Amino acid sequence: MQTTCPECRTVFLVSQDQLGLRRGLVRCGKCNAVFNAYDTLLAELREAPESPAIAAAPAHDALADPEAAWAAYEPPALAAQPDSAEVRTLMPEEPAPAETEAALVADAAAPSAQVEVEAPPAETTDTILLSELPHRKPAASPTGRWKTALFGLLGGLLVLLLFAQLAYFLRAPLVAAWPASRPALEGACRLLGCDVPLPRQLGREAIAAANLEHDPEQKSRVRLTFLLANRSGQTQAWPHISLTLTDVREQPVAMKLFAPASYLPAQTKIAAGMASGEEKEARLELDIGNLAATGFALSPVYP
Repeated sequence: MQTTCPECRTVFLVSQDQLGLRRGLVRCGKCNAVFNAYDTLLAELREAPESPAIAAAPAHDALADPEAAWAAYEPPALAAQPDSAEVRTLMPEEPAPAETEAALVADAAAPSAQVEVEAPPAETTDTILLSELPHRKPAASPTGRWKTALFGLLGGLLVLLLFAQLAYFLRAPLVAAWPASRPALEGACRLLGCDVPLPRQLGREAIAAANLEHDPEQKSRVRLTFLLANRSGQTQAWPHISLTLTDVREQPVAMKLFAPASYLPAQTKIAAGMASGEEKEARLELDIGNLAATGFALSPVYP
């Protein structure tokens, strides 16, 4: 069979086996254009006319050299071939005329000699055939779609479970960083039997004022007065108060930690925490004994 390149009009000899390898797609050996050879097939070669030289040849030498006989054969002009087209094959170069006459023989008893077009050599097939064509992905089956949906659902549940675990173990920092999440977390903790602790962010700046006075009648007695203010913007846990007594060289001579229950009134709900913007004044009567304390330092701490 013969086909024509639609780009450069070059004619090629191809076989059905070659076209079947890539569903008819070939590459032109001259201009490298890719086209479907089935769309540009030409008419079959006509039979070669009888030749006296062929009829007179001995029968035992018929087609002694098939490749030389093929090279010697010159196909007739094609009816559908353009005048300007260049005919190319994938066969070896044609031998000299002298070799052609010696190679082309036929059986004298045969009424006619017919030259059969053979397929090009196997080693030249890759020069015109395309490489592996992309395969179309098979359509997903209903079972495959259900499996994909199931795996997606399980993956989503695992992600939700991970976030739930993080919210449970990090609920205190989460509420401190995002106060609006407290109602939701408290509702979840009521179901799980846990609690959401209050933020613990009051620092030294929470002591708005402080004073330490000695009792003029008893030198060992002192009165500590301080004002605790919550300006953090959200409810805070009540802190412990750390009192450090210092001497004239500002070296610590004693330290004491006071829990919320020791400086707050008895009716105060300590678990409810210190509301945002709340101020609380506290007064403590202390006995320091014979300590030579001339100064003090006060700060809120969370043990």
